[in-house]
Amino acid sequence: MSAQSKIPALLIKTAEKLIQQSVPTIAQIAAKTGIQNIGQPNVELPSACLFNDELQEILKFRNSIVNQINSASKIIETLSKSLDPLTTSVNTAKTSLGIAKTTVTAISTAMLVTPPSIPIPGQLITGLSIAKDLLNGTIPPIITQASNKLNSIKGALDYVNSILSKLVNILKSIDQYLTGCGVSITDSPIINDYAIKINQQYSELENIPSNKEVYQEFTLEIIEEPYSPTVNRRKAVAKNKDNIILLSTPLSFTTNDQTLLNQIKLLIDSNNLKAD
Repeated sequence: MSAQSKIPALLIKTAEKLIQQSVPTIAQIAAKTGIQNIGQPNVELPSACLFNDELQEILKFRNSIVNQINSASKIIETLSKSLDPLTTSVNTAKTSLGIAKTTVTAISTAMLVTPPSIPIPGQLITGLSIAKDLLNGTIPPIITQASNKLNSIKGALDYVNSILSKLVNILKSIDQYLTGCGVSITDSPIINDYAIKINQQYSELENIPSNKEVYQEFTLEIIEEPYSPTVNRRKAVAKNKDNIILLSTPLSFTTNDQTLLNQIKLLIDSNNLKAD
């Protein structure tokens, strides 16, 4: 196996290590502080603060998470520079992405050896919930469905960057709590530029309507065309930055947006198409 063909596995391994390092700590923080929906738009911060010595402990936890994110970001950024028109088999991508799914079990084990000062049952539930949120639904459907050659490096990169963005959002919730409790983070380590950029990009994508999606710089959209007075047929189209349609799927009677979006992703990847 060439060095280039190992890149998807290296990317996923980096994400796996980051999850194993950070999620148990995040679970401790969430359980001890009482932060609800940590890292989500509907995050709920507790009205009461911990004692100062406990807040300083949370700050140390927070700083360790930043260092872990930054370390992983540097590796991901370096590996991502090898993109271009490289393709590997879907089997490689499937194997690589499968590695990350095992981290839920690893997290469960890690929870059992945490300090007794943290309530184990609540922490375990919180940690597994965070882990599943980080892992489930982030694997690009195109990788699990395609049976031909595609750019699995980009697929793996999408996966790890999605996890990176979620962890940055979690860190934002922790920072909100600490500053709200009067803890200064001015002299603490900050997230590096790559992680910030990725978080901004993925935050923008999350605000795109459900029938639209950005994929490899294409804007994907669902279009309906009348078939009869009461029935429409639908297709997915891929537009470039000038809003010009460059590709479309065949018209279909399906009402499932994601099915059509997955089809056009497959067309983009299998033909190695570019938006510019």
